[in-house]
Amino acid sequence: MGSGIDTARLWGSQSPGLVLYALTLAGQLAGAAARAIITTVLLWIVGLLTGWSIPVNLVATVVAFAPLVLSLLSVTCPPLIAPIDGRWWEISSGGRAPEQDEREAFQEAFAELQEADPELRPPRHWFVAEDPDRNASAYASSLRVTRGLLESPHAAAVIAHELGHLRTSDAHLTSALNLLLLKPMDTPAVRPLWSLAFRGLAWFASGQAVLTLTANAWEAYWRSREFAADDYAAQLGQAHALAQSLTLDSLPFERPIRAMRFSRATHPYTKPRIARLHEHPTRQGDQQ
Repeated sequence: MGSGIDTARLWGSQSPGLVLYALTLAGQLAGAAARAIITTVLLWIVGLLTGWSIPVNLVATVVAFAPLVLSLLSVTCPPLIAPIDGRWWEISSGGRAPEQDEREAFQEAFAELQEADPELRPPRHWFVAEDPDRNASAYASSLRVTRGLLESPHAAAVIAHELGHLRTSDAHLTSALNLLLLKPMDTPAVRPLWSLAFRGLAWFASGQAVLTLTANAWEAYWRSREFAADDYAAQLGQAHALAQSLTLDSLPFERPIRAMRFSRATHPYTKPRIARLHEHPTRQGDQQ
């Protein structure tokens, strides 16, 4: 039995995102070159002062290009990188394994989605965020679900939306961009060195410069992908429920955003999303 899910509509036009990623990756080569030069100079000084025999070229190459290689693998070979990066996301964000009642709530929500698509498979990994808000997010191959969402009647709708991100390149591209960025050290020991020149060098060598220059283009792309994920949830019979969830949990907190088209907002305004969901052809099983 076919799933009846329009995969072409789910994937939509992702080519802009892939082209934008290729341009971002190419731009990061300049930052990688800067890291290689900085690492080479620092290791040369350490070797000169200590007399240690350091494989300067090897270490400099790894420091310079490892982030780019990991990022590229996260897009081209997700099974190799995504599980590790997803687990690290759980640890670094303070996530936890679900308790029995939370597993049951998730299974109940997922069973509802499988009524629309019997071939639907659960995410490879999901975890709980200790948060009373009703929300979820996708990254790499992992799904983050808040405690509040699992206590909500709209759990299936929100999970369906995030599955739309997991079933496409969205979650892997997010991981790939994160892996490109090196965060400069900001400790008391190095803080005295943070002059304007050092900050500028760190901004460039860490990869932040290229991500800053491409940020507006990326945010516009992510906003378009929210509509694609909404479509996927609607195809799973969750158009009405997701619209209700957005009305209750997002719309009351909406604020004006200046020059939305050129802003850093990752999500479009909620009202158009709700209107679009109400206009979506409902599937059998969509609750009215």
